[in-house]
Amino acid sequence: MPTVAYLGPEHTNTHVAAQKKFGRRAKYVHAPTVDDVFHMVERQEVDRGVVPVENSLEGAVTHTLDRFIDFQHSPVQIQGEIEQQIRHYLIVHLRAKTLTRLKEVYSHPQALAQCRYWLDRHLAYVQRRETNSTAEAVNAILDPQVITTYSGNIYGGPTKVTTGPQPFERAAIARIELVKKRKLRAIPIPDDRENKTRFLILGLGEPKRGGRNKTSILFALKDRPGALYDSLTPFKRARINLTKIESRPSKRKAWEYYFFIDLEGHDTEPRVKRALNGLARQVVFLKVLGSYPVGKS
Repeated sequence: MPTVAYLGPEHTNTHVAAQKKFGRRAKYVHAPTVDDVFHMVERQEVDRGVVPVENSLEGAVTHTLDRFIDFQHSPVQIQGEIEQQIRHYLIVHLRAKTLTRLKEVYSHPQALAQCRYWLDRHLAYVQRRETNSTAEAVNAILDPQVITTYSGNIYGGPTKVTTGPQPFERAAIARIELVKKRKLRAIPIPDDRENKTRFLILGLGEPKRGGRNKTSILFALKDRPGALYDSLTPFKRARINLTKIESRPSKRKAWEYYFFIDLEGHDTEPRVKRALNGLARQVVFLKVLGSYPVGKS
């Protein structure tokens, strides 16, 4: 069975997506950052890596896109993709009898953003705190650490002053699995919008070709008028559908960008080859990040 590195502690959305693809018998290794996942795959410490790349509500996961820029000369390739339905829950302490007493809600920035409309309607008065993962957010509810100080009173004796919210005044947004065997309860956060996250499977070597395929590329443009238009023209001529386009700053020079494109088809198909060759003549840098089977919803 494969060894799989994934972003985040157990029971986060990335962990669940990895289990959906590779099953429970695979060996899973937690990586604290997207950068760590890339490094573990590159060093062959694991067979595969799983990282989030975009959400249907909040768009691109920029940390992952930036890592492709940092690893542009790396042999790491996209081997596949996973689409995962996202269901959020408000996690509260069993002592929290009413939501009106909540003072803080913790979660990963993506989860807070995806739930902001619900939070605005129901918990607008509650402070939102970002954490590195949804699992860390749940741990924040049970953290016994409370800031305690002592000050004098009018009679000269010390007075104990406790600051910071109590466990029953904290909440988290996370998956329901993180409630198990803990003094917590989960309240569903309804959302009539379709909320899905797309995850990428990273590995070394050429991925297997599927029935329907997608190709992801990274490129940098020449600095001239009409460069982006000219770079996309070969795909129009070949009648190739572009399913995603994103730009990210190079972080080396002001207003210099890299572009990410997902397109339908495999890079071994003649029409895709022609389009990529046409693109190569228009840009200063081009890398095929992977041609891989389209993920199932």
